Amino acid sequence: MIAKPPVVVVEAHHEALLAWSQYRSTLGRAPRLITLDHHTDTSRPFRNHLRDAYPAAEHDRLRAKWLSEIDHRQPASVTTAIDRLGNDEHIVAAIACDIIAAAFVVAHNAKDTDQRTYHDHKIMCRAVSKNLHSYDVSREDCDKVLESDFLDAVIASFSSALTECSEVPLLDEPYIFDIDLDYFNTFASVAPRDATSLRRVAGGAGLITIATEPAHVRACALDPSLQSDFLLGKLLALLG
Repeated sequence: MIAKPPVVVVEAHHEALLAWSQYRSTLGRAPRLITLDHHTDTSRPFRNHLRDAYPAAEHDRLRAKWLSEIDHRQPASVTTAIDRLGNDEHIVAAIACDIIAAAFVVAHNAKDTDQRTYHDHKIMCRAVSKNLHSYDVSREDCDKVLESDFLDAVIASFSSALTECSEVPLLDEPYIFDIDLDYFNTFASVAPRDATSLRRVAGGAGLITIATEPAHVRACALDPSLQSDFLLGKLLALLG
């Protein structure tokens, strides 16, 4: 019987960095990250902390210094970084510090990226909606986000792009499966008709992290009474 991957639940998304680093320390090399989110969460590390507390002339130097101090083998260095990070700054930090090798982002507030972006930043994004002129979400798009046909198409798209970059398909390397609950904007979004692909992706992960982000869940919801506690319960039941 194959053991289920551990599931770590945090409130603020960047707090998942500690669990990522602990998983990274069990491996010989950094894993990939597959993340489902309303936003891409690919902002520059420490931008809010730097803006609020330090003169602009110091930002680049301090950012480089703080990134250099993060060591996945030293949990205290990761928790120090978390204290300085905002909830959309952790992915770029994790790549810079060899906690993850690359990030594959499925998000509402995204546009599809190309191989050049992946080559330069080790980040590849796929949008939930193919409306290239707006980040507005529709109920139809929101309802499909866990359906097997949607997830299969996204995984295939990532894997095809990786093949063109002479890398192995997405699920053929160790990976973390990460979900921000603001990815779910309707009640139907967390009640897929077919969750086979969700369970396949989740079951193949070395670690699953879930960010509850209750304020963002409320802000992004199309169904006004949607709450993170409800979504968390439904998602955990789906994952088994």
